[in-house]
Amino acid sequence: MIRTLAPGFDQNVLTAPFGVMFCDRLDQRAIAAGLEVSLSDPQRPGSSAQRLTANREGIFVAHAVRGLRRADNPATLLSPAATRRFDLQVTDTLGRYVPLRLSAALPSAGLFEPACMIFSPVSAALPHVPLYSAVSRDIPAGMGVVRADLRLASDPDAGAAWARLELWLDDALIAEGVADQRGSALLLCPLPAPRDPPLHSSPAGVPGVRSWDVRLRAFWSAQLADDPVPDLCELQQFPEVSLLQSVSPATLLGPTVLRAGSPLIIRSAGSSFVFVSA
Repeated sequence: MIRTLAPGFDQNVLTAPFGVMFCDRLDQRAIAAGLEVSLSDPQRPGSSAQRLTANREGIFVAHAVRGLRRADNPATLLSPAATRRFDLQVTDTLGRYVPLRLSAALPSAGLFEPACMIFSPVSAALPHVPLYSAVSRDIPAGMGVVRADLRLASDPDAGAAWARLELWLDDALIAEGVADQRGSALLLCPLPAPRDPPLHSSPAGVPGVRSWDVRLRAFWSAQLADDPVPDLCELQQFPEVSLLQSVSPATLLGPTVLRAGSPLIIRSAGSSFVFVSA
């Protein structure tokens, strides 16, 4: 039977099997311009990846996926039997963000969000995949800036590829980053509130001190060192490694000072690199 839709009353709804949004980890802005996003089927090695394009809201959508039957009934999206895993990869052609890949179960109801990130601080209203600053990114004005080139203490010529980094101020996590394949990393954060000046400071009215004692933590594993693009969820599972003030004798790196208007370069003593105990 052929059914005629009544204008203004009936709608033919087609549900896209996949949609994903990417947000800057620094300020949670949705990012679409300059990104190359693709889906590939691990069960079909050698097949070409499917390029996704962003809609006007900055959401990358696949209206159909090769090898996956369209599900027009939203209820069928909840059926595990119909779910297959695909590889999602994002690369920034403008050099602002570190490339990432993930495993995604399709079809997906609603916007895709990595299960490994649900316990991370998320302030954006919509589910998204975070993007981490690359060392080639332009620095926004008024930001705290931390740079580090991580090398392995066991092999000073080898960088700690894809290390995950956290910057802490007391008990607050204020910045996160991911090193590139050479071990170079950039962390950005809004400047914390000025510290109160010391009591009985002279002269009166000295403004708050614009420096903060911060602590850098690193998480790394050799399992992704040779990968051209790291898996985001595997990064979250990396064990913590110690940053060293000196290699011989091995001395741990302590808190360092972040100052407004000046980048903080993390280094081991007598070196242009910071060594990790690996």
